Amino acid sequence: MKFLKANSIINLFFAFVLIYLIYHTIYGKFNIGNYLIHQFEQKMYIKLQETLKKNMIDLNVDLHSFYSNKDDYIDEISKQKNTNPTDSEVIIKLD
Repeated sequence: MKFLKANSIINLFFAFVLIYLIYHTIYGKFNIGNYLIHQFEQKMYIKLQETLKKNMIDLNVDLHSFYSNKDDYIDEISKQKNTNPTDSEVIIKLD
């Protein structure tokens, strides 16, 4: 009974494991396509989270300036209402 030798049984076991892994990388829930989509979504989530943190920090600074009646915030509000520069202002455009 050469078929029931330990070497043959081990080879069959690894062949079935290999077939199982190949099948699930193509048709499984977390296949290669889903893995790549997951990586892309994770990058997008991290980028949006950093943008949200930056916006929250900017908003906190603006609110703090507003509550303390600092001139910077009042000047910012006046510039938002009137977008045209005054005579004494110089606009520098950075690319």
